Amino acid sequence: MNNIINKKKILILVLSFVLVLCGASVLGVNIKASTKATMTRQGDVVWFGYYPQTKATDEEMSKMSVTADEEGFYTSGKDRFIKVSNANPSFHYETANTDYIPFNDESEPIPGATYYFKMEPIEWKVMVDDEENNVVKMVSRYFLDTHCWLSAENVQQIKMGVTYYNISEGVPENTPANSWRYSEMRSWLNDDFYNFAFSEEEQKSIYLFSNKNTIDYRSNDESTIVNDYVAIGNREDYNSAGDDGLPTDYTIVKGATWCYNKMHTYYYVNATFANFGSDTVRTYRHDEHEKCASVDSVEAVRPIIYVNRSDAKIIATESQKEERSINWMLIIGLVSLLGGGVLAIPTMISTSKKQKQVKAETGSDYKLTKKETARIAPGMFLVICGIVLIGLKVALFGGFGGSKLNPGIYLQQGSYSGGGIAQVGSVAYRINGDGTFDYTDYYQGDSSIWSGHGTYSISGSIVTFVWKGNPMVAEGYSVNATIYDSNTFGNSSEKFKRIT
Repeated sequence: MNNIINKKKILILVLSFVLVLCGASVLGVNIKASTKATMTRQGDVVWFGYYPQTKATDEEMSKMSVTADEEGFYTSGKDRFIKVSNANPSFHYETANTDYIPFNDESEPIPGATYYFKMEPIEWKVMVDDEENNVVKMVSRYFLDTHCWLSAENVQQIKMGVTYYNISEGVPENTPANSWRYSEMRSWLNDDFYNFAFSEEEQKSIYLFSNKNTIDYRSNDESTIVNDYVAIGNREDYNSAGDDGLPTDYTIVKGATWCYNKMHTYYYVNATFANFGSDTVRTYRHDEHEKCASVDSVEAVRPIIYVNRSDAKIIATESQKEERSINWMLIIGLVSLLGGGVLAIPTMISTSKKQKQVKAETGSDYKLTKKETARIAPGMFLVICGIVLIGLKVALFGGFGGSKLNPGIYLQQGSYSGGGIAQVGSVAYRINGDGTFDYTDYYQGDSSIWSGHGTYSISGSIVTFVWKGNPMVAEGYSVNATIYDSNTFGNSSEKFKRIT
């Protein structure tokens, strides 16, 4: 009976170990999420709200409903689409390879044609992550739509080239045509766009925030502050967010203006251009920030919102998954080592004494009983597994507390950086002993210009670099990498090795 009980105990222990392994594989790729999430977040990317974006494929068109549902959407399978009956892409002749911005599938839009566009999650870039105040400031990754600042019929010219007023119904007299407070752009973003892009449940996660009415020549006091749910950013916003947006297929047929190619799409910025009158608003485009447009121009829109930080469902990034897997490798290794030791070592000590006694009395070796073998064999197996897991963890990812990077200059050794642009042997980090770092896209020894700066922290075998804000990188932008040893770190696409 005792043998049966002991065998059951051993079986339960082995099965428990297997279950721990299975559980670890699950826990290693997931992070606990909020049960009432209205958005999804992974690192500095958030998916929140829905908007028409990609043109329907031929297969989707073949299954498209003939009529719209009660909400005005057309369906194809489980997806919803909106219909644009009179496409109005913007023609451009200036050194462009095509007359119109091509769609994502590289086909060229046809003016006047009918298209269907899929409702897809809006992708946002995190600009500010304020954990203390439970708020995240975000900018849309893509240009989502087009709109004018103020319709031409609502603009009154007072003085040629200088003064223009907004004469819309209900607007105070002498209001500049490019004032944000009374602009049609603001009304559209906080009404039509807001209610179309976000459900009632999602709207509960969006903060009403104080927004400076940056274009208003009358005063610079409290009267220039307005409260918005959705807004157009100012110059600093788009500089820190990265001027890297692209128009969606839907935005293309809505008349987004452009130059050369879709990388040079113009989009509105809530700032005036000092050399022009009050009927103009600043527009941005990739690599050129000094353009203006008349308020009645139809330009691309890249909105900014503030949301409740805790409402996000968190999905682990690849580096987070890797870190958790590494941690579980160490935990399972230790549990296996200790469990196997507890099971085998006492029996091994006992049999060692018996061996000496039998050898002394009979001259023969002691033969293990089935009960002793049933303890020692699986126990040693668990000990060996534990040693292998711990050894792999240390060999591949550093010691128990994670390797500490030696101060010095780390140069990129392999693969690529910058969206596929080869920069191997150019990109470098300078790790400083005081917990700060410097970064450059082009390492040239002592003459290198270190354009990026920030702080780094190490947790286990993961190093996290947090940037100070500059014109190309948002304040608080972070990157995670695995520490392979005290002189090497990297991830699946980049590897940096200390050279000095």
